Amino acid sequence: MNYIRHLNAFFSFVRNDERLACSHVSLYLALFQYWNFNRFQNPFPVYRINLMQLSKIGSKNTYHKCVRHLHDAGYIIYHPPASKFQVVQISMRRLDLKEEEQVMYKQLDLFSTNNDTGSVPNLTVAGTENDTGTVSKMGHSINNKHFIKESKQLPQIIFKKNEKLGKQINDLAGVPKLVHHPVAIAEVEEFFIQNNYPVEEAKKFFNHYKSIGWKIKGITPIEDWNAAAHKWMINAGKYENEKPEQPAVQAKDVESLYKLFLAGQNIFKHITAEHFAELKFELSEEIMQHAWQERINQLTGSNQNSILQLLQAYEANKENDAILLKDKDNLISLAKRISVLKYFLQQKQNSQ
Repeated sequence: MNYIRHLNAFFSFVRNDERLACSHVSLYLALFQYWNFNRFQNPFPVYRINLMQLSKIGSKNTYHKCVRHLHDAGYIIYHPPASKFQVVQISMRRLDLKEEEQVMYKQLDLFSTNNDTGSVPNLTVAGTENDTGTVSKMGHSINNKHFIKESKQLPQIIFKKNEKLGKQINDLAGVPKLVHHPVAIAEVEEFFIQNNYPVEEAKKFFNHYKSIGWKIKGITPIEDWNAAAHKWMINAGKYENEKPEQPAVQAKDVESLYKLFLAGQNIFKHITAEHFAELKFELSEEIMQHAWQERINQLTGSNQNSILQLLQAYEANKENDAILLKDKDNLISLAKRISVLKYFLQQKQNSQ
């Protein structure tokens, strides 16, 4: 593997291949480094996170887009994994197989207008022993409608467009647009007032995104902060509609527990055997039957085998069943809670 000849051939293609952007070249060089690590064996495993760090590509969409473009153009071969748990593999097309023509250049002249892009110049005046032929223009005849659609404009036209729009990033690379000027708090407040949003939310919105550099989750630059503000208020409305969490029930005696009951607190799970003993109640047959039916309701709907067996025992009404004997304490505790709650309901009705 003559990696110098390979890279020279690649850059000769890059100079005239208008479909390639900086992200494609950067990703290709990162893949070449991976190929080098694997001793130029095809195919070789790749890991997206490492490749994105090495090529300085910050977007997953841009990364996958560039991989697809390089595959469609014939520079690489993408091997999709059989399942999502397997590692993705890539094969690099050899560009050093066809030998170079003997020329007088000491190094590749990328900026010459008359240089033949179909051949790879030698690195020395004397050349090499195997200097014949040209490097084939691999992938140039591949027609992909999605790929060609994005490469209709010349790079010069794209750069002019970027200059007019405040140096927006090249659309071929698919990198999100940047915020070109800092947003002022007065501008944000005015926008919130025009849309009948609370000014306090404008301050929260401004301080939040200013602290993370006007980026979504601190990573992707915001293209339209107005849309982000609308989404902010939609989320704020969701939070307002949520009911605040009820304070923890703390009642050691029956009187305190009854006050919480009158205040609308859910006290059923906080009724203890001590509350039942304080009222000096006894478990009647009616309460036990009520608890028996409530226990069936609690166990219904579970797919766990042990709970299903317990449910079947309750439904069969086998009081001496070994499973029911183990669950007897839970049944009695439930009956005591029902007894206390029923007492509170009667007290409330009598006071009305």
